[in-house]
Amino acid sequence: GMSAIAAILHDRGEVVTGSDRQENDATRRLRDAGIKVWIGHDASNVDGADVVVYTAAVTKDNPEMAEARRLGIPTLERPAMLGRIMEPYEHRIAVSGTHGKTTTTSMIDSILDRAGLSASSLIGGDVRSLGGNARSGSGSIIVTEACEAFESFLYLHPSIAVITNIDADHLDYYGTIEHIEDSFRQFIDQVDADGCVVACSDDPRVRKIVDTCGRRAVWFGLSGSPDILAADIDTSTPNPTYTLVRNGVSLGAVKLAVPGEQNIVDSLAAVAVAFELGVGFDAVQSALGDFGGAGRRFEVLYDDGQVMVVDDYAHHPVELRATLESARAAYDKRIVAVFQPHLYSRTKLLLDDFAEALSLADDVTVCPVYAAREKPSDGIDAEAIVEKMRANGFTNVRHAPAKDSGTAQLLRRIQPGDLGLILGAGDIRTV
Repeated sequence: GMSAIAAILHDRGEVVTGSDRQENDATRRLRDAGIKVWIGHDASNVDGADVVVYTAAVTKDNPEMAEARRLGIPTLERPAMLGRIMEPYEHRIAVSGTHGKTTTTSMIDSILDRAGLSASSLIGGDVRSLGGNARSGSGSIIVTEACEAFESFLYLHPSIAVITNIDADHLDYYGTIEHIEDSFRQFIDQVDADGCVVACSDDPRVRKIVDTCGRRAVWFGLSGSPDILAADIDTSTPNPTYTLVRNGVSLGAVKLAVPGEQNIVDSLAAVAVAFELGVGFDAVQSALGDFGGAGRRFEVLYDDGQVMVVDDYAHHPVELRATLESARAAYDKRIVAVFQPHLYSRTKLLLDDFAEALSLADDVTVCPVYAAREKPSDGIDAEAIVEKMRANGFTNVRHAPAKDSGTAQLLRRIQPGDLGLILGAGDIRTV
């Protein structure tokens, strides 16, 4: 995110200032680091700037963007600046995929730190052990997320590209899954000629693209005979275990501190990258055993031994399914979920899938859509998901008129022995 870029540039000795619409953990953390942060956008904020970096959420009529144009100050999209930051490093790892980018990037960071490689990292979410979302190292390695939204990852030129999976998302921009696949092909084309692609062999779309990509491939997965395989998998507890197999040779047992099969898959991607960089099994095993997860990725907010409440960033049907299945496998509890849909376009295009995925919970409350950069769409809101779920025969679901009432429903409906899930990529966590 933007705050990670700000932190890295500040640590390099650049004079960094910034602004955000409202105070949050990131603005407070940057301010504590000595960075000037304004709350609210104003033309005067860009005075004296040599370059203005902005996100896709910033509109052209933003007063700071308008002032930058008036003064002739160069402007850069966030991913363009990220690409520039990565350029000087010998080893540039870019983690892409529809799901799992933040966890995979965080795991790579943790392993490289345990191995003493002094890597730099820019992560899309806070990492509990890091106390933030960026690490400034002195070594030759940099690790970052490579987001496919708006084809942002095409600004990056990695030496190692990771592809966790490819699913239909950001269809308001791409239109079709074929366009998404083409974008990933272009991303792979930008990998160094002597670099490699670390890819999930269990994903048919990934397999199709990487098989013909013209780059060396390192495969990871849960089935078949990939280069990096998880065997003897047990996800029946909050601490899943597996045997790590490399090129057909069993290296030993790995025990994770984060639940679910998806975390096992993400860990395999991290392991593959670590091995490419010469890290040994002992550091991998130790780091993964201590990795407590990234913020908002199955993050336990409350647990008194009777009731547990977990916050998760899941905002795509595939992610919701993975989170709910992980919760079901690891905990013998009734699942009470409150979900805040993210983007009207995603809700509209994947409505059937949302209804099906949420039905894996026992009790569901759906909050109004978090619009982010979008305007309301006729006929698409929380009620559309509720109606679809009821039409499918799932009746223990309701619509909340506001996010506050959604979380109030969770607190009202949760009982001793239950697991409460707060789901969504918007601001549902802030209640």
